[in-house]
Amino acid sequence: MNMTLERGNAFTPVASATMIWPWGASVVGGSVAGALSFLMNFGLAGIPGAITTGIFFFALIGGIGGVLSKKGDRRGRRWAARYPFRYAAAPAVFAGGATAIISYIGSVIGSFAIFSGLFGGLFAGLGVGLMLWLIIGVVAAVVGDKN
Repeated sequence: MNMTLERGNAFTPVASATMIWPWGASVVGGSVAGALSFLMNFGLAGIPGAITTGIFFFALIGGIGGVLSKKGDRRGRRWAARYPFRYAAAPAVFAGGATAIISYIGSVIGSFAIFSGLFGGLFAGLGVGLMLWLIIGVVAAVVGDKN
């Protein structure tokens, strides 16, 4: 599958995000944040929180670093500047979905909360996704406006 930045292409936000994403910094930042979160909440109960913290910072550093870095693809940065909140949707959906899944699994394993864990996981994922969408979208709009 060829992901290009074309008008009307459904994969344009994903292509834009992956072309300008600073993968190394994102992985290191997410790993460090997850490890610090695990050390602060040491034990089995801290594992889901550490994973979701790592995913949050992976998406945050990648999304913001993509629009701030000059190393990425010029077309991707231009598309992100023109459509900042569409660009922010890809990392927000990724992190929100992963947070929802991990929160649900943690609540089912930890307290057998099958139905209440479902709603808790959904709201946790929505909160993370909305927060990342707003932060990355505002940063992309401000930085893109300067270019």
